[in-house]
Amino acid sequence: EIEGVIVGYADLQESGLIDHFFCHHDYQGKGVARCLMEHVLKVGKSRGITKYCSEVSITARPFYEKFGFKVVKEQAIEVRGQKLQNFVMEKFS
Repeated sequence: EIEGVIVGYADLQESGLIDHFFCHHDYQGKGVARCLMEHVLKVGKSRGITKYCSEVSITARPFYEKFGFKVVKEQAIEVRGQKLQNFVMEKFS
């Protein structure tokens, strides 16, 4: 949150699944997502999580790769009647 505006959020499950990772478009490219991912990984470490995974869009893939995530599966999903390509990515710590 910056000046009362929610600029990003993420949900880290006990299984290591990073779900709903989001950065507001007005704050992309300003380090918000990086700080959020660093926080998620720090929280995961404190919880003893050693394997992280997420379903990642084509545009988010390079961001996750910067944090050491690797593609383990490429898949097609359907969202509101549209077929989209995404990736299951994993990281071990």
